[in-house]
Amino acid sequence: MPRGEKKRILLADADLLSAATTIGALKDDYHVVTAKSAADILKQLKKQQIDMLIMETKLPDMDGFELCRKLKSEPQTKALPVVFLTSVNKVAAEEQGFAAGAVEYIVKPFNAPTVKARIRNQLKLSDAIAELQRLNQLALDANPNTGLPGNTCIICELQRLVDGNNQSAAVIYADLDHFKVYNDTYGFAKGDDVINFTANVIRVTLQSHGCSEAFLGHIGGDDFVVILPAEKLAVVSDEIIRRIEQGIGEFYSEDDRAKGFVVATDREGKKRKHPLVSLSMGAIDLSKRNVLSAMEIADVCTETKKLAKQRAGSNIVVDKRRPR
Repeated sequence: MPRGEKKRILLADADLLSAATTIGALKDDYHVVTAKSAADILKQLKKQQIDMLIMETKLPDMDGFELCRKLKSEPQTKALPVVFLTSVNKVAAEEQGFAAGAVEYIVKPFNAPTVKARIRNQLKLSDAIAELQRLNQLALDANPNTGLPGNTCIICELQRLVDGNNQSAAVIYADLDHFKVYNDTYGFAKGDDVINFTANVIRVTLQSHGCSEAFLGHIGGDDFVVILPAEKLAVVSDEIIRRIEQGIGEFYSEDDRAKGFVVATDREGKKRKHPLVSLSMGAIDLSKRNVLSAMEIADVCTETKKLAKQRAGSNIVVDKRRPR
């Protein structure tokens, strides 16, 4: 959810007067969406992002406790905070609500400031849990060399762009050129140093341009993925190229650095000159192209990166087809 956008609360209450009272208490702080039945709730959850469900214990077409248990059993909705706001003031019903998976059980009539505080606290708790889960996934998926998020997190981030229809982002696929020759000549330990240098260049460049919410992932080997604001694509990629070109020579011997190439055996067993390591980047600007899937983003970036690799030195090719 973009920063500053109101949280979306789905309110399900067939009693129009009660629903109006609840909406009046919450509308200044949240975007309130309404439903009158379990069928409406399920339809709304499929149609849009909902941050909390507030509902009666009795719905026209389904028992509220049963619906809560159903939502908690589904992977797509199990993390959704459910609050019962009901006229049923019984300890047994309250116990049943919490047993079904609800985070709050509030009895009508309610005190508006108290309800707002309890809802605010539950939303904060939900955000905190989600962030802990995200950090845990990052740790489990982290590349052992760079510590950056790996393939699972990268796929999730790309899918999140598609699901959120994020038209303000750009995606870069970055890949080192002539890296195998470097590894063969200088060894894998030195190769790891070059990979870490590349990761640090990208990370520092993002930070220097205020891209605090940018995503940097390590596919593996010498391949990286960057998700950043589209308006920062040109300036960030230009600086990455400049930093790579300025710093890569430090990882070569004085002789190879002076020559600007490495003499090594190619796949045919012949000695030939190989350029110093450079960085090729392929990118897609989602503000200029519609995408339907994470795979489409990957395909476009792979294609543009292949074009970048046909050029000498570090460079970037940005997809410019099918503008909006």
